[in-house]
Amino acid sequence: MQTDKKNKQLFVEGVGELKKEIDLIQQKIKALEKDKEGNAELNKVKAASYYLDLVSIYCAMTELSLNLLGYKNESYLDQGRKSLYKAIILLESVVGNVIDQPLSENSENLEKIRDLSDKERLKLIRKIGYTISLLEDRYGKNSKWKWSFVELEGRYAVVAKNMFDFREYQAKNDPTIEGFDERYDLLLLVKELLLNASQRYREKYELTNHNPDDMRKAIAFLSVLKRIHIVLNEKDQIQNVAKRIELWSQKLEADIRAKEKMLKKKAAQRFEKKKTG
Repeated sequence: MQTDKKNKQLFVEGVGELKKEIDLIQQKIKALEKDKEGNAELNKVKAASYYLDLVSIYCAMTELSLNLLGYKNESYLDQGRKSLYKAIILLESVVGNVIDQPLSENSENLEKIRDLSDKERLKLIRKIGYTISLLEDRYGKNSKWKWSFVELEGRYAVVAKNMFDFREYQAKNDPTIEGFDERYDLLLLVKELLLNASQRYREKYELTNHNPDDMRKAIAFLSVLKRIHIVLNEKDQIQNVAKRIELWSQKLEADIRAKEKMLKKKAAQRFEKKKTG
């Protein structure tokens, strides 16, 4: 009994300190929103980063609840999930949210955040990935939000791709030019995220209700990846991704035909039942 009382006190104190951190971050976000002098798009990027910090704090509050009180307080995780969505939405408002947008058509958006260095972009994209993984892990494998993380990872991949300047990469593809390592690492990460997003949507398609839209999104992410390989003249990768797109497209078409055939058969059976009944 004494231990329970002590743990409750430790929990209250710990959460109290974390709430102070939340208040400070929210003040910083409000200051960015009120700033009319600075770069509005860069301020959105900074605010998104602060929202990601909030996610980590809410996850820490859940850990305190689990370790000291013996149960997982998902209300904190829900607050973290909302903060994560706010971060993604802010970044989408800066660089766009179109999956298959041509790689050269984002130059206007990227120009607005030109002062964001390659190092800062890489750090931010990695931070998003870490935050998504952290939150998904804290919810657990059997969470009701399990499949919503597929959408989050897809939107994350699109943001990462749209934040990467392919024109600049081609113009500065030289190890002697500043930022080369960060640009190269971010490019690798973008490719990895697009492939992962396609695999996750394919998994969702197979393990849920075979919604054709999920498979179409899986193929769309592969198509973007193929476009990147074409731009970079990566011939082996082009062939590998093209083959996968072909197989997945054939699979989708076959599944749709099978479903239509099954529906027609059921409709015919109902008609026959009505006629004979």
